[in-house]
Amino acid sequence: MPGQLYMIGTPIGNLQDLTPRAAETLKRLDLLYCEDTRRTMRLLAHLGAAVPLRPLPDNAPPPAWQRAIGEVQSGKTVGFVTEAGMPGVSDPGRKLVRAAWSAGLTPIVIPGPGAVSALLALCPFVESSFRFAGFPPRKASQRSAFVTSLASSPEPVFIFEAPSRVHGLIDAIAAAVEAEREILIGREMTKLHEQCLLFTAGQWPGVRESIPPRGEFTIAVAGRPPEKKPVPIAEAKLALERLASAGFSQRDAVKALAAVWDLAANEIRRIAYAERQ
Repeated sequence: MPGQLYMIGTPIGNLQDLTPRAAETLKRLDLLYCEDTRRTMRLLAHLGAAVPLRPLPDNAPPPAWQRAIGEVQSGKTVGFVTEAGMPGVSDPGRKLVRAAWSAGLTPIVIPGPGAVSALLALCPFVESSFRFAGFPPRKASQRSAFVTSLASSPEPVFIFEAPSRVHGLIDAIAAAVEAEREILIGREMTKLHEQCLLFTAGQWPGVRESIPPRGEFTIAVAGRPPEKKPVPIAEAKLALERLASAGFSQRDAVKALAAVWDLAANEIRRIAYAERQ
């Protein structure tokens, strides 16, 4: 019988965030593959777990991923962890998952902390949906196109960025979006020097120097605000007259038109007031 493959989430900073289920799973593995053996050895030492450890970085050749799947097929309980956070979220693991499914195996996920989910919990401008775009490209032309796409997105966009490039990225974003667009930065999430800051694009020059370019960054940018619709004044006046003739009070007529045209009630009131002049 084949064994089992576990994709295990690990802390993004604070080791106390490791879940009891993840700790128990790590301790009973036959073999653990990881992105960075040095980082993972510290985690295993913290747990007091003696598990055989093998590196499997994202740039490993295809045979390496197949060997890992072969271990599962031979009956072993195998785990995979990244340097921090959830496998596959701008981190290694996707190739291993693909190889597992291709071999007829169903991986089991052991959920854990993640920088995106942590910042999402702090984000005041996400209603129901958002987009995760990973790391921006480094080439200037591709980076410019990335910022343009982000600026035009109606949904909030979450991204990662390296400390050496974070100021330049926010400079470009702040220049490309409306001044009132909100930006949320999470630096060193869950770590000793954690810093979270919410500001508008227009406020960026004033807060720029308060964010040191050190550590790991997760950034959220609010979606593009909907375009304001032109108020159909002539139509609104005619509709108000008809509703008044039908016995509607001005208050009820205003509410009805605001709902039909998806406009603010004060816009309809302004038309109604102008009609009386």
